[in-house]
Amino acid sequence: MKQYRISFLGMGNMASALLEGILSADTLGIRPDAICLYDRLPSQCERHSHTGASTVSSASDAVRFGDIVFIAVKPQNIKDLLEEITQAGTDLSGKTFVSIVAGVTMASICKGLGGTVPVIRTIPNTPLLIAKGTTALSRNDSVKDDVFAFVCDLFGASGSTLLVEEDKINAVTAATSSAPAYIYLIIQAIVEGAEKQGLSGPEIQEAVCHMVAGSAEMVLRTGKSPEELIRMVTSPNGTTERAMRVLNEKGVKEIFA
Repeated sequence: MKQYRISFLGMGNMASALLEGILSADTLGIRPDAICLYDRLPSQCERHSHTGASTVSSASDAVRFGDIVFIAVKPQNIKDLLEEITQAGTDLSGKTFVSIVAGVTMASICKGLGGTVPVIRTIPNTPLLIAKGTTALSRNDSVKDDVFAFVCDLFGASGSTLLVEEDKINAVTAATSSAPAYIYLIIQAIVEGAEKQGLSGPEIQEAVCHMVAGSAEMVLRTGKSPEELIRMVTSPNGTTERAMRVLNEKGVKEIFA
């Protein structure tokens, strides 16, 4: 596998999780000296000093270092970041930019950098923090196949990947990036319902979480559809059937859709 030098512009939670995943993946074989970190708050980089990755004091220096440049700043800060890079006259030849910034198109990144450059747009989700993430990726026509494959491998070190066209990014955001919040809401609701029935303590939340994880694993491993698995749980005239009737009457499935 060809080795690329990697730079991070912004070292928030997502970038930090990605960095840890990259360095801990033996299959990638990426050395710390091939990674460069930049954040306008030096403390954000300092907390990764144990990794051995180098730190620079400007975005333009980070761009100069990397072949793959991750843009991991907040959406409201990306305009200033791109202006800093262009105003410094940074040579962008041979660079591929990988954005994890929500709501920012590849075209707007190219415009901010002053021309058409290779850009990969990604939508990771928060389980990336525990190497269980799902990341959707899209690229423009300037991205080389081998570079795109390498970036997919980088995200694959922290979970699974999904390749989509950019016009599907908003739909993917709803399905994989926002949706963990919906699952947390379900866990919260079930735990609170259990507590009203006299169950309490951290054990019940742990049990519910294992139930959610196990249920998802059943879909992945058995090859059965959610509808089939619902039938496996739902005995005729049983408690689950009554509960499902209430959920359907309330339009729960339609609400999530």
